[in-house]
Amino acid sequence: MTDFLDSIKKSVRAIEAYHLKERQYRIKLNQNENPHDLPAWLKREILEEAATLNWNRYPHFDNDRLKSALAHYLDVAKERILLGNGSNELLQILTHAVLSEGRRLLIVQPTFTVYQQLARVAGAELIELDFAKDWSFPVDDIVDRIKKTHPHLTILCAPNSPTGADLPEEALEEIVSAACGLVLADEAYHEFSGRDYIPLQKNHRNLIVTRTFSKAMGLAGLRIGYMLADPGLIVQINKGKLPYNLNIFSELVACKLIAHQDLVNSCAREIIGERQRVSRALAALEQVRVFPSASNFLMIETPLPGKVLFEDVYSTGILIRDISGYHPRLTNALRISIGTTSENDALLDVMGSRLK
Repeated sequence: MTDFLDSIKKSVRAIEAYHLKERQYRIKLNQNENPHDLPAWLKREILEEAATLNWNRYPHFDNDRLKSALAHYLDVAKERILLGNGSNELLQILTHAVLSEGRRLLIVQPTFTVYQQLARVAGAELIELDFAKDWSFPVDDIVDRIKKTHPHLTILCAPNSPTGADLPEEALEEIVSAACGLVLADEAYHEFSGRDYIPLQKNHRNLIVTRTFSKAMGLAGLRIGYMLADPGLIVQINKGKLPYNLNIFSELVACKLIAHQDLVNSCAREIIGERQRVSRALAALEQVRVFPSASNFLMIETPLPGKVLFEDVYSTGILIRDISGYHPRLTNALRISIGTTSENDALLDVMGSRLK
């Protein structure tokens, strides 16, 4: 008798699901979140307006209020915007539209593991390159492999997670110019990088940009993301999006936050300042190597196995990210999200006591 699980595609059964073990903590520095919640006065303002909405009605079919706010904020046409329940959903929609058996996705490893997961669910061929020895993007290798293999989609997380590596605009333009397929720049950490890839879309219609409200915007719990692309591409990609994917509350909060962009900018500046301070302090420890980061986290390497140091730090109640199993080159590596000043001080005290 055939097992009923045989109905599930082999490509799906062959992979592990994305997961993260739930742990208790006193300080949380493991998911690259914004350590600052929205101010109480803004929450009250949002909740008062939310109470006036009709919760029994579906959202506006096209989420026009948020699209209009983003279009004005980014100085782009609304037709270039696609909204998602987090940028992860937009990645899923895009890969569903582009990838299948016999099609190819190019990524640079190690990177956000969801890219690899989505490719394998689709049954697509995965073309994987390694970062350079200094963890910079191997631009020449990427261009060369694109020209040789003609991937249907190339995804670059820039700044990259978990390494923090930056990708200059001119380097991305070189990559996009070489590609006959689509190139997605995942700008989840855009606000911390000083980079902006949107202007490149003017001369490169195959460039797609995704961003999120989960990092600098501080709305990880509401799941809001957006994609920017050529209007013709948006029309086609939109066909794979389920209707009413963004709820009325998330749309309201996103619009309110765009209207208070000064709060976001101030918070991003504070996190960047703390990133620089924490980086210097960790680098001063003889046993710690800190890698350059254009994001809101740091990747470090020590003589200790990452898993061992992770558990040691966690024993003090501080939760960071064990990335030692992500890639063979990361055996002794950890990723540390930038928290508040007091949270960062506590982390530095623990690291200093462990790695004198």
